[in-house]
Amino acid sequence: MTGERAHHPASPENRDLPLGLQRRARRLAWVYLIVAVGLIVWTVFLALSLPKENLEHHYRLTWAGFDLIEVLAIYLTAHMAFRLDARVVFPATVVATLLVADAWFDVTTSATAQAAIGALILALAVELPAAAFSLYVAYRVGRRVRELAHLEHVTGPDQPVPDQAQAHPALPSDSASPVGLPPEK
Repeated sequence: MTGERAHHPASPENRDLPLGLQRRARRLAWVYLIVAVGLIVWTVFLALSLPKENLEHHYRLTWAGFDLIEVLAIYLTAHMAFRLDARVVFPATVVATLLVADAWFDVTTSATAQAAIGALILALAVELPAAAFSLYVAYRVGRRVRELAHLEHVTGPDQPVPDQAQAHPALPSDSASPVGLPPEK
C-alpha cells in the first residue's frame, strides 16, 4: 500500500472516506496524542510537588489520579481519531467534561488569591477552550455519521451515494443536505 494510508491503517469500513477527511482526522489524533503526553508530564510534576495532605487526605493522589483519567480519555480520543472510528465522539465528550471539572476544581480549591488567579487564567486560556474544541469534534463527527447514515438509508447499502451534482429524490433541489437535516453553512 502506498501513500497516506500506509502510515496509519484505518479500520476497513473507513478506508473509503475522502483523503482530506482522513488527513484532518489524523491531525486531530496527533493533537490529542501530544496533549496526552504533555499531561503525563504535568501529572508527574503534580504528583511530586503538591502537598501530601491539604484539607483532604491524599491530596496528591486525588489530583494525580484525576489527571491520569484525563490522559486516558485524551489518549482514547487520539487512538479512535487515528483509526477514523466514529465512536471518537464518546471519549471526546468525556475529555470536555473532565476539562471543565478540572478547571472548576482548580479555581475553587486554590489556597490563595494568586493561585486562584493563575487557575482562572489557565481555565480561560487552555482548559475551557480545549473542552469547547472537544465538544466541537464530537458534534462534527456525530453530525457526519448521521448524514452518512441517512444517505445509506436512502440509497441502500449497495447503491452509490449520490454526489451534490446528481439529483436524488431525498435531496431538495436547492440544497445538498438530506431531508430533515439543515443545510451545512
